[in-house]
Amino acid sequence: LNLEELKDHPLPQVYFIGGVLVASCLVAYLLNRMCYEKIVFFQKLNSLRILSRFLIENNLYLIKNIRRENKTIEKIVLPQVYLKQSRYKIEVRFILEGNKFQDRFLNLGSTLEVMFNGDFRNKTFDKRFITYDIAINRIDSRITINEVDVKGSKLQLMKDVTWDYIEEPHLLIGGGTGGGKTVVLMTIIYALAKIGFVDICDPKNSDLAGLKKIPVFHGRVYTSKEDIIQCFKENVAFMEKRYELMSTSPKFQAGKNFTYYGMTPKFILVDEWAALIAKIDRDYSLQSELMEYLSQLVLEGRQAGVFIIFAMQRPDGEFIKTALRDNFMKRLSVGHLESTGYDMMFGDANKTKEFKKLDEINGVKVKGRGYIANNGDLAGEFFSPYVPLDQGFSFYDAYAKIPIMEYDGKEFEVFGEVQPQPETIESIEEEEPLNIETNRRPLKEFAEEQELKMATLRKIIYLLQEQGIVFERTESAILVDPFQEELLLEILIHFEEGGRKSYPKAVEATLSHHELGQGQGQA
Repeated sequence: LNLEELKDHPLPQVYFIGGVLVASCLVAYLLNRMCYEKIVFFQKLNSLRILSRFLIENNLYLIKNIRRENKTIEKIVLPQVYLKQSRYKIEVRFILEGNKFQDRFLNLGSTLEVMFNGDFRNKTFDKRFITYDIAINRIDSRITINEVDVKGSKLQLMKDVTWDYIEEPHLLIGGGTGGGKTVVLMTIIYALAKIGFVDICDPKNSDLAGLKKIPVFHGRVYTSKEDIIQCFKENVAFMEKRYELMSTSPKFQAGKNFTYYGMTPKFILVDEWAALIAKIDRDYSLQSELMEYLSQLVLEGRQAGVFIIFAMQRPDGEFIKTALRDNFMKRLSVGHLESTGYDMMFGDANKTKEFKKLDEINGVKVKGRGYIANNGDLAGEFFSPYVPLDQGFSFYDAYAKIPIMEYDGKEFEVFGEVQPQPETIESIEEEEPLNIETNRRPLKEFAEEQELKMATLRKIIYLLQEQGIVFERTESAILVDPFQEELLLEILIHFEEGGRKSYPKAVEATLSHHELGQGQGQA
């Protein structure tokens, strides 16, 4: 700078110099912050600083006296501690070998995960050291709903987190109101409906009840307590039929599961199991019946390919027995739970874990954050797949595009979904073409008019066909005439009067009343 100019015009020069200094400081600050946020080398330096401070402030060091120039100097000596860091993981190793701090080094998991703002995943021992694994930057492993798929038997939930429904049968989901539990459920349904059959039970008759209008879920959405119990009952029969088919298969091998026989997985999803139990709280017979079906499915369903998914605000022993809860091998929570809720979800293995409540990450509000674990393992931080609802994504539109899977085995006959037998097709071909007047209409139209479930009507029709009652079919529908409609309604009345116990007995009583039976249906 020209000294003469500075004397003549001091203010502009001072402003210029001040501006340069402020800009330099700002650039240096931003550059420093960016380095520590983005570059692993600088992040490791910061972690070493934090670790050193932790050791010193917690008196985890030795003091050695050194004489120098006729003076005694105290020197701090830190124990052997090593730190290794990558983008998503920190490993901290502490020396053991009977050193002074060995006992304190054995239980640092919760402390380290808070200290490094990470997630304690594991601790291992070797001959000399104990090693703690801390996962960091977990939100970077979040995926979008378009990346949620099933490969083999593994449902992708994060980049490095899957649910293997064969190895870890049955899924328990917990979470408070507004935590994102419903979105997680609908995301899981979206993936599973592409590779298997999903029965949806919504005792609250709320979000999931609307799925009954979606073709892929038609006849498989249940809301009333009677229908839900019937759903469980039919799935027990379905499971038992599968075991029968597997054991009598020509390719039978002991220990093989449903995939070996080419069978499709089946999932029973219940949103708010506690609401269902509350509905039958005073009806002990219904409660006992439901718990019996649930116990069979949870304990026996894995090998037959029948899996349970429960969603609850918290898995209280009042609503689900502890022995059954222990058989849900995958646990997932979203939103925030109280400490007792976490204890119920993740068990004694996580007694000392620090479950953090985080609503914002890097200044951005985050939903769908929680924890996930296999039963008995340490829980890890979880971020549910991102669903761009604010950008117009619609689950209902996405579900509508899922192709309908055909029932492909004899075990599905328990649901009343029966494929025409070859002889039935031949008999229809041999008959003269029928003049279908307006007195015949599609079964679906009759079901909607009477507010009946298609699955129930198909089951009854299957039983009637076994007794020789012939129903006309088109390529896409079963047709019923007024007399057949009368039969169906009368069978349902007999079923109700019989205590909702047996459709075959209701069919038998109705046919007996009309003096119909084997071979008389055609007339």
